[in-house]
Amino acid sequence: MNDKENHLFGWSPDVDPDEIDVSTLILTIGSFTDIGHAQQHLRQSMLAELAHRELGEFRLDEILDHRDSRPPIIFDADHFEGYESPRMVLHEVTDELGQSFLLLDGPEPALRWNQMVDEIRGIIDELGVRLTVVTQSIPMPAPHTRPVQVTRWSSRPELIIGHTSPFGRIQMPASFPAVLSQRLGESRHDVVGLAAHVPHYLTDVDYPDAARALVDAIRQLTGLALPSHALAMAAGVVRAQISNQVEDSEELQAMVSALEEQYDDQSGRREIESQQVTLPSADDIGAEAEAFLRSMDDPGDDGGTPVQGPTTPDRPAGDSGDEDPQAGQESPKGRRSEDGDDGDGPDDEGDGGPTDLYRPRHGDDSWGLS
Repeated sequence: MNDKENHLFGWSPDVDPDEIDVSTLILTIGSFTDIGHAQQHLRQSMLAELAHRELGEFRLDEILDHRDSRPPIIFDADHFEGYESPRMVLHEVTDELGQSFLLLDGPEPALRWNQMVDEIRGIIDELGVRLTVVTQSIPMPAPHTRPVQVTRWSSRPELIIGHTSPFGRIQMPASFPAVLSQRLGESRHDVVGLAAHVPHYLTDVDYPDAARALVDAIRQLTGLALPSHALAMAAGVVRAQISNQVEDSEELQAMVSALEEQYDDQSGRREIESQQVTLPSADDIGAEAEAFLRSMDDPGDDGGTPVQGPTTPDRPAGDSGDEDPQAGQESPKGRRSEDGDDGDGPDDEGDGGPTDLYRPRHGDDSWGLS
């Protein structure tokens, strides 16, 4: 068996990898389960509304335990039909502004994880991908009446500045996307994971709001112009159906009300913490007042001590903060703009703080911010 036959991934015959110009790889590879069918909705939204082509696929017979996954098949009266072999396909997708990116979609491999990691890393290196985005969804005690939150993780903390995880240190059974994220990070590849929070009472039903939250997070992170119109319409229908069921049950109403109160309380604390303002103590206030009064009594004083802004960990007192944080940053395609504006899409107005300004880079500097 030659080296080519040992590979799990094969390019489509009409594809020349040297002609592919992308900077981002999005993964919708399965994990334990697709909570709220978030990955399914995300994949369908991109492939149904954006131009795309297949670049190649992995040979799943080598890495999938069909007895464990058991794809569906139909028995119709006197015969079987409808069986479709599962696939793990690499797509090239073009967003609404003409920017290309990669989408790798398929079931979680059961075997040969190390080789899978090596081959995905090889694709990343060959095509010059600078950022890999892992998507998934997790059940959380959250109400469907509030915006879906997204937990982020990354191969290095600079990629998710401004985002705080609700979790501490947890040991859990490994999934392939988690192992891939760790191994790519160890190889100095930039990786960001996005996990949409699905209300725990909706884990087994369609919840398009989770996929919509992932789309918004990907937009903010990468600058890709991804559609969300169909997801928004589907989410509105599902929310109405859920609300009707809740109205018919006092028990559900009480549960949702309690979750809303908890959500609002936690959101308020996060907003306060995100400001990172150091409040002065009573002694500090008293000392400042005394100094001010002394300056008023001093006839030789020319106006007293200049007033300075609050001291924060991010900006010392008196700093105007006028420096353009986007100066010298690159666009999602890696091109540097003279005025800091990449011109590839609308301005991000999310709540991600400095993370919104990050764009992956080419070459050796991909491991650090400018």
